[in-house]
Amino acid sequence: MKKKKIFLKTFGCQMNVADSEYFASILISTGDFEVTNDIKEADVIVVNTCSVRKHAEDRESSFIGRLKKFKDESKTIIVLGCFAQKAKEELKRKFPFIDIIVGPLEYEYLPEILKERLEINSLSSNIHFNIFDKVSVFVPIMTGCNNYCSYCIVPYVRGREKSRPVRDILNEIKCLLDKGVKEVVLLGQNVNSYSGLKSDSIKINFANLLEEIASLDSKEKFWIGFLTNHPKDMTYDIIKTIKSYPNISRHIHLPLQSGSNRILKLMNRNYTVEKYKELVELIRREIPDVSITTDLIVGFPTEQEEDFQQTIKAVKEIEFDSAFVFKYSVREKTKSAELPDDVEEEVKERRHYELLNLCDTIARQKNKNYINSEVEVLVVSKSDKKNVFLGKTINDRIVEICSDRDLLGNFIKVKIKDVKFHTLIGSVSS
Repeated sequence: MKKKKIFLKTFGCQMNVADSEYFASILISTGDFEVTNDIKEADVIVVNTCSVRKHAEDRESSFIGRLKKFKDESKTIIVLGCFAQKAKEELKRKFPFIDIIVGPLEYEYLPEILKERLEINSLSSNIHFNIFDKVSVFVPIMTGCNNYCSYCIVPYVRGREKSRPVRDILNEIKCLLDKGVKEVVLLGQNVNSYSGLKSDSIKINFANLLEEIASLDSKEKFWIGFLTNHPKDMTYDIIKTIKSYPNISRHIHLPLQSGSNRILKLMNRNYTVEKYKELVELIRREIPDVSITTDLIVGFPTEQEEDFQQTIKAVKEIEFDSAFVFKYSVREKTKSAELPDDVEEEVKERRHYELLNLCDTIARQKNKNYINSEVEVLVVSKSDKKNVFLGKTINDRIVEICSDRDLLGNFIKVKIKDVKFHTLIGSVSS
């Protein structure tokens, strides 16, 4: 029997990438489906959407609109994700050719919805195949968020925090490692607040979970990454656990968002710049080879030039290994939407350019320190360029390696020769 084909288009964050892979795994588990990269031959077209910024929603709407030309009775079009949760009725009205619209708050019902609409007899609700044969795979450990940062729509479209049971996480990771995966990246809106059950009576936190995973008996060497951390919940126990296990990533993504305490308070971030700096100093003291990356927002409501200059000052003092810099975007339902979006667009543009340029300059300089050093690299993918592979270090630096050998999936020693923007350029050590 010929298998039906699934085409996946994923917008947004790592959690959406993981959700798309789970969705495909559910269908592939039936034995009747396979993934295709050709949208024209797909029987099922899946669009996984993001709602974190207006720009993302505009791109998604444009893509969905173009799907009308592919629609016929034999094709099923499915829209998932945060935009689907936020604007279900709007999407139905604007794109009546969509067959199924399901947001994250309804994912637990997804197998039943698919069984009914796609006429499938049996589906598993808790399965994750490594459908793209990846070396590094995202593993969600929790969903939702309780923090309600004033600019963020996530709690409204993904709900409150819900941690997965420890047994489910460990079983999934064991299965992935047995299938040849060399890195698992634990996902949550705030992994630091993980609180799961090991048994009916034993609760464990994120530090405990990291220890459980790092101690797994595996035939092959593997690394553990994690995203994303919240400064208010990053504890000494977590730092100590990272330090204690060599297979836990030395990369901590720690969003600062602003260098102004006044703006941080309006953002409902629940820490000060001073506390953040103390935390960074503690992390770097305990884990000397750590890389710390961050998120920053410019143009938040009422942000004055003084607030922005405080962010510039903080970035110069902290010296992040890299940073994502965003212009503030109003999100409906959030508390900041009640504030006037009073920073002019040209001011946002100037601040965005200035801050991004500063962050990139610092990152390039820090990368230059690796020239002539030898690093361990996990090779995670092949480049489009012939005989070029891409890998990562334990502290999440990207490394480009030229080799006529197949390096994919291997841990190798690499001598760094040069730096190209955010990428280290190296060759396999003899």
